[in-house]
Amino acid sequence: MIADTFDRVSQEVTKAVVGQEDAARLILTAMVMRGHVILEGVPGTAKTLLAKTIAAITDAAFKRIQFTPDLMPSDITGTNVYNPARGDFTFVAGPVFTDVLLADEINRAVPKTQSALLEAMEERQVTIDGARRLLPDRFLVVATENPVEFEGTYPLPEAQLDRFTIKVNVGYPGEDHEAEVLRRHSAGFDAQNIDAIGLEKVITAPLLADMRREAFAVRVDEGVIRYVGKLAAASRHQDALTLGISPRAAASLLVASKVAAAAEGRDFVIPDDVKRMAVPVLAHRLILQPEAEIEGLNAPAVIDRLFSGLDVPR
Repeated sequence: MIADTFDRVSQEVTKAVVGQEDAARLILTAMVMRGHVILEGVPGTAKTLLAKTIAAITDAAFKRIQFTPDLMPSDITGTNVYNPARGDFTFVAGPVFTDVLLADEINRAVPKTQSALLEAMEERQVTIDGARRLLPDRFLVVATENPVEFEGTYPLPEAQLDRFTIKVNVGYPGEDHEAEVLRRHSAGFDAQNIDAIGLEKVITAPLLADMRREAFAVRVDEGVIRYVGKLAAASRHQDALTLGISPRAAASLLVASKVAAAAEGRDFVIPDDVKRMAVPVLAHRLILQPEAEIEGLNAPAVIDRLFSGLDVPR
């Protein structure tokens, strides 16, 4: 079921976004895992359109927050508003109460505002004036970042980066894909009018629940569990890293590997599933030593180095 659904989502995404099928599959992986995604790419590479398309295909409620330096935490979570006629307070829900929340340019908000998402992302709830309010079961944060602009931005703290299950690098399209984008715009394509694209609702809430059950039923042998554990342990003693893989990150990698296996039509995880998901799940959580960056190392290269030092389970 999951394999067919992933394929249908990939096909449907191409109606709106060209050449981003792999990114769409990673976002869907995070949704199945009850995780969150950060999309990094320069402006104009269809990050927002991709998030809106995934929400439409999965029949999910969608809201967007444009993160700016003057954005307040209550602008995200909501607040209690005094009603003088009744003499009491009424809770006005913020945009976080939705299925898919697009946190656009998340690194433009001050740390206090960024931290308003921490409880929501980790515990799927928000606490306002001491009252706990649950978020929808399908709650998914899709955040965007511009990797080349630093003026007026506030880097995400490590604690928040660790709560993003997957990071997707959204690059420029290839020559053929860009030509297709231009053809569509020449024919009148309007990215602002997503309803006119004719997207099919591939995933309903009950189907998503079934997909989650199928993914979590995928078998993981003890050897693969040890493989992930040894990878995490090795990262904590890697000279090129200031910060290695946390237990949360290791657990995310294991679950992402289960979803990846199911998306390939298998009911068991193989080491290649772990390797395939390692960079999207781990790279943004690793902090390199300054000396390593000077030498030209990056997180994916360090992950490859870590795998090369491990025995592959049979």
